[in-house]
Amino acid sequence: MTKALPRTRVILTLAGILWLAHAAVIAFLGANPTGGLWSDVIQLALGGLLIYAIAQAGKASEGLPRSFWRLAAVAYGLWFIAQSLGVYSDLVTSPTALWINNMLFCFWFVPLAMALLLDPDHEAGRLDALVALDYIQAVLICVAAYVYFFYLPKAVSPGQLPHEVWAPYFVGYGLVALAFVLRALISHSQDTRRLFGRMGIFLALSGCADALFYYGPGQSLNPGAWFDLLWSGLLIIPLLIAVTWKQAEALDVALEPPRRERRAYTEIFYLLYPMLVLFMSLRIARERLGLAATLLFLSFVCFSARLLITQNRLVVAKDALRREASRDGLTGLWNHKAILEILARELLRGQRHSDAVGVIMADVDNFKLINDTRGHAAGDNVLRIISSAMAAVVRPYDSVGRYGGEEFLIVAPGCGLAETWELAERVRTHIAACSIVVGGEARVSVSLSFGIAAGESANDSEKLLHAADAALYLAKSTGRNRVEPRISRAASAGSDSAPASDKDFWL
Repeated sequence: MTKALPRTRVILTLAGILWLAHAAVIAFLGANPTGGLWSDVIQLALGGLLIYAIAQAGKASEGLPRSFWRLAAVAYGLWFIAQSLGVYSDLVTSPTALWINNMLFCFWFVPLAMALLLDPDHEAGRLDALVALDYIQAVLICVAAYVYFFYLPKAVSPGQLPHEVWAPYFVGYGLVALAFVLRALISHSQDTRRLFGRMGIFLALSGCADALFYYGPGQSLNPGAWFDLLWSGLLIIPLLIAVTWKQAEALDVALEPPRRERRAYTEIFYLLYPMLVLFMSLRIARERLGLAATLLFLSFVCFSARLLITQNRLVVAKDALRREASRDGLTGLWNHKAILEILARELLRGQRHSDAVGVIMADVDNFKLINDTRGHAAGDNVLRIISSAMAAVVRPYDSVGRYGGEEFLIVAPGCGLAETWELAERVRTHIAACSIVVGGEARVSVSLSFGIAAGESANDSEKLLHAADAALYLAKSTGRNRVEPRISRAASAGSDSAPASDKDFWL
């Protein structure tokens, strides 16, 4: 059995055969009705082959490239419909079919231009609110273009673009091609540079071919003439881009995608469609003021909604960054820097109001043994549960932070040494009464040792931490599961008593 040809080679071979067949049709049949019909049929076949190649490129891609190829498939789907209407018009004379055919040929690239609005850092092939608004803007562009290019001007025939709008049409087409090239130049992504750069060059070549058709030697030519070979060549170029496409960058599936710098000038792409709507509405307003006002109003609403959504996302991202900067990633408590800032702030407040501030230093007893016997994942779960339990026991205005490793720091405003001891004892008793089951194994009993101190001067921060740390060391060395210094002894808080388990945690 002979080895099957690779799919890429098969597609390119079929494209080459179709192009050679097209050349033969033009050479032997020319621009007569039969030649024009077969010329359009071959171009239709090339378009179908192109859509298939684009679909395969989309399947082999992820993230932004997949969205790009989907939009390209929609664009060439419109082209395919237009070409089908062209074949129909070769068989049956229909001014309506000619008119729709010409309009679709003129604006087939609008869905492809939507790719300018995709975000290479966050695009995952899904339609979010911003992209939905951008699609609405694209629809407004099509409505405005329909009125501007086909309704207001008087064409020579329903299948021709009026001469008076040729120049603005090519200006708009050129802006889209230029935007693709600029997007490629300023992008940080290698895949984005390749996609937009190649497609931008292709759109520029396509625009030049259109200009030759309207301004150059193609003006008086009928279907089946030599100019059709140029159209066929323009179908083979994106086909080559699609079949040779291979994504170089894998989609980032990390929990936190890398943050890339976004400069202000990259936002100019989101102004392209509103600017085009405004430009065409100025002309439409001369004949249909109400329609022009409606188009401008809807475009303004979409653009304003986009700004509001973007602003809201910036606020949410800012809050998330602020939380990330002050919270411990494992436990969700205040991190080392944040809890020390809270201590300094509470001491300043206590100094102004002559109020004491309690400091509680806590350490998990025998934590290394848990890591060694149950694994570090079990140790992390134990720390999370202890953190949650401590946060649930303290007062709403107390602050709990992870001081480092298995050490925690509690800042208790308005507490002298006696009140601080009572709070620490309450936390100790609650934790000691908990048992944790990890992975269905035997229960893990945990306890904490506490060192406490209290002060009310803003200059006492280091002294308080040192005193609490020294008291914690004393609690560790004299039996663990206790609070030092001992201010009093509650009946149920003796260090020698074994509290009954009234709270189980299963993981």
